[in-house]
Amino acid sequence: MKSFYKFAPLFASGIFTVMAAQAATPAYTIDTVIKDMSLANEAIPINPTYDWQYRPNMIQYEPSGASLPTWWTGNRPDWCYEALTWYTAFEAQGNKATNSRVEVRNLRMYVLSSKTGRWTRTNSVVAPYTDLWTYPFNYVGDMRISGARKEADGGYAIKPKYPNFHHGYGTSYTLSDPRDVRAVFVAMDFRLVVDNPKKADDRAKARYVVNAGADYYPGKGQDWSLGYAPGIGSGRYVLATNSWRTATLLVPNKNLGASMTEMRNNPPPLK
Repeated sequence: MKSFYKFAPLFASGIFTVMAAQAATPAYTIDTVIKDMSLANEAIPINPTYDWQYRPNMIQYEPSGASLPTWWTGNRPDWCYEALTWYTAFEAQGNKATNSRVEVRNLRMYVLSSKTGRWTRTNSVVAPYTDLWTYPFNYVGDMRISGARKEADGGYAIKPKYPNFHHGYGTSYTLSDPRDVRAVFVAMDFRLVVDNPKKADDRAKARYVVNAGADYYPGKGQDWSLGYAPGIGSGRYVLATNSWRTATLLVPNKNLGASMTEMRNNPPPLK
């Protein structure tokens, strides 16, 4: 499964301001989730090329071909019936650590029903599968060569090293009624861990960024025809710290009138 990343024609212009890492880990609240969809990324991957390496993006608000942006040249199905969660993790500018990893776990997705006004958890993966990719966006290999290490709490610890990075996935979910999707929320927990406990702990020098995202797929025997998906969206890149943090993506379906104000008043489950 490939996301819109490699080919999205939204190249970085260098005009975005990079947010410095905060001294204290921000609280994980609906206000944080909403704010993160409008802020510049907390740190920038090494050698940035694309717009999504600077800020979050919302692409396909609705699981329909009609909602696709004008730059999309692939198929435009009437409706999409499959959804897939994913994450990426990059070495960020200024990283000095050599004995640190990023643990990722609990990649999950919730869908808001327009009919009922209720959020439903569509899938949750404790240990997200991860592939190894190389910059700018070329596939290297699967889980067997990614170097991911299984942790005692069920997550995977990965070690992004430029020009390589990690692109991981949850499980595909079938939408019973794509017309009913009012919003999509994706979240994944992550933190810094020590790579080799026999060596010095250098997590204080580490700068790795993680984000969460998701794709729609046509399903029912159809595909996107270009070998990759345009993407529901790409969440904000946030820095890994010693404490658990959560990377998120929140995309209201504006074609149904959904808004961030509505998301604040009817938030998705945050756990």
